[in-house]
Amino acid sequence: MALAAAVAVAFLVAITTGGEPEARDSAQVGSVEITGSALPPLPRSGTDPAVGIVSPSVRATTFDETSVTLEADGKKSLVIGFFTHWCSHCRAELPTLTAWLDANDPPEGVEVVAVSTSVDSGAPNHPPSAWFEEVGWPEVVLRDSSTNEIATSFGLTSFPYFVVVGPDGRVRLRASGELDTQQWEILLEEAAAR
Repeated sequence: MALAAAVAVAFLVAITTGGEPEARDSAQVGSVEITGSALPPLPRSGTDPAVGIVSPSVRATTFDETSVTLEADGKKSLVIGFFTHWCSHCRAELPTLTAWLDANDPPEGVEVVAVSTSVDSGAPNHPPSAWFEEVGWPEVVLRDSSTNEIATSFGLTSFPYFVVVGPDGRVRLRASGELDTQQWEILLEEAAAR
């Protein structure tokens, strides 16, 4: 009787939590296709060697399995923000940027995209899909692979991390660390510049 009760409880837990933990964790990462050369890592100081280099193109999926391609189209610039659920600076940054985006539109011709990367099921604030939903992030969120292929291809060295790519596909700016609202607006202005 006790065994039957334990099995029933385990079944109920699996139903109410979305299945096995492994299945939930695998939904936090996705398959990724990278085309083109990886950017060099962002240096701690000095001139950024990636500025002016064509960024890689990325095909990845969102948490709901929608396929998205990030690549130059000659019309819009991209602002790509890399966030991880366990980083204290990311946890402070994401709500600030969400509030800004709720009150303002990005400049015309600028698309903002987030990448959820460096997922660690044993770290705080997991799963990242729930974190982005709870914060109310209004833009597309791509899932990086379990080996962080997107982050590596864009030269990520710390969190949060931002890459501005012009309509021609060339890197205009990279920044790492928590941005205040004024720095965020400067980053968007750089993306909007023609």
